[in-house]
This record gives sequence, C-alpha cells and structure tokens, in this order.
Amino acid sequence: MQPAFTVDDATLLETDLTTCHLLVLVGRGALSYVVFDPAAGGKFLALKSYNFQPQKLAVADLEMIEQVFDADKLLFTAFRSVLLAFDTANSTLVPEKHYSPQLKKEYMHMAYPEKLQEVVLADILPPPLSVVNIYSADKDLLGFLRKEFSTDRVVHAHSALLQAYPYDFDFRNSEGIAYVAVQRNRFTLTIYSGGKLVNQQEQPYQTGLDVVYHLVNTLRLLSLDEQKVKVKLGGALTSDSLVYQELYKFIPRLEWVQRLPEFQYISKMQEIPGYYFHNLYALALCV
Repeated sequence: MQPAFTVDDATLLETDLTTCHLLVLVGRGALSYVVFDPAAGGKFLALKSYNFQPQKLAVADLEMIEQVFDADKLLFTAFRSVLLAFDTANSTLVPEKHYSPQLKKEYMHMAYPEKLQEVVLADILPPPLSVVNIYSADKDLLGFLRKEFSTDRVVHAHSALLQAYPYDFDFRNSEGIAYVAVQRNRFTLTIYSGGKLVNQQEQPYQTGLDVVYHLVNTLRLLSLDEQKVKVKLGGALTSDSLVYQELYKFIPRLEWVQRLPEFQYISKMQEIPGYYFHNLYALALCV
C-alpha cells in the first residue's frame, strides 16, 4: 500500500527519533501520522497519509490498516511516545462540572445507540475549555493499535481541534466564527461566539450544498448571521472543490484555516496548504 502523501527530508535521517513523538490519526478509510520533535523547537519532521475505501465493518478497516503496518517500517521506530487519535467514532461533549466517569457510557448512549464491539473513552480537556469529550471506538481496532505501538495514550480528533482553534487570531471574532473541518463524506462543524464554544457536531454530506445547509441552519439556530460570521475551512480541498464553491456562493467571510503558528514545519510541508492537515498537526497540542 502506497501513501497518498509523503513529506520528509534529510533531517529525519539525522534526528534521534527516540526524542520524537509519533502522532497517529485514524479516520474512516484513512490513517495519517506526523513525526514531531519537541527538542527542535516543536518541529514536524515527517508526514504520511494513507487512504483506502471506507468499509461498513470496522474489521475490514482493520485489515487495511494492517496492510499499512506491513508496508511502512517507520511505524516500528522506537519513538519517545506514540499518541493515537480517533476520527472514526461518535462523540459528545459534556460540561466538566456535570461529568462523572462512572456514567460515561450513559452520556454516550443518550446521544448515540450502543454499538457492538465498542469501547467508550473520555478526554478531559484542559482549562479554559472545561468540557469532557466522550467518544466510542472499535474495541478490536483500538486493541490492535495499542498492541502494535505499545501505548495507552489515546485521544479523539475533536479534542485536538478544540485545543487548536483558540490559537487562531480570529478566534474571538465579535460576530462569531465557525470552523469547518472536511473529511471524506463528512465534516466537523465547531462554532464559537465571543470566544466561547457554543456548538460542535459532525455531519455527513454528499454535496457542497449539504455543507452549506447544515452550516447556515446551525448558525441561525444559534442566532448568528451567516453574512457576518467568519467561516474557516480545513481539509484536503482546493478552491475548485464543490464544497468550497458552494460555500463561496453563500458565505461572504470565507477563508482557509492556517497552520498552527507556534510550531515549525520542514520546507516541504510548507509547500502543502496548511489547511490540508490541520487536524493532524493539532495532535501536537495533546502530547
């Protein structure tokens, strides 16, 4: 299996990887990772992204991920630590003051039906967020990745995004701001008003108009004006994509989300639009 994206340079060979973190993002029909070196001023040294046809059964996705492991020997390097992030699961946010670890399954199943072979996990996000992200993952997939990487460090992709967005210069936009992180056939919408989180949800889509509909409808339900709210778009998209074109028709303040400014990136990464892997880079905030 060949990666869809490979980005690295000679510095990777010159670096002691035992001082680096491997940040792995598992999505529907995708596995991506970056090598992150905190000793080099917080620098990303390498990135790979694999795509395959999403499967209805998690066991089929697991078979594809096993093929990635067979093909990519860098994954077996002795890194300082490995962080696993899931973007494959249902998730729900609960205010930390109302959260009880013993009730995380109950919180989860109030929002989503129980699945076979699921394990329910929770990320307690640091202040000032004061929320807990509760999510489920496939038990076999989680077990395989934990065993292969010898790690118990697990987060949800949305937890990383929630920690990344406040670094954006427009985060406290007076008219509100909406971040749209687009993946294959789905997107995550995160909305802030006055710097406070008011909504995060994941929605499926088939056309660009689906994204517009969900975005505009959610903004109006929150009493925000889509003509004034700033919308920042991230994902493996281009200005020619149908999602961008439809949003451009209806959203006057549409921009691309940018790379996190507090980190460093090798020159080849800077040649790729920063919004392509914003959710992957954000995992460095969870190390």
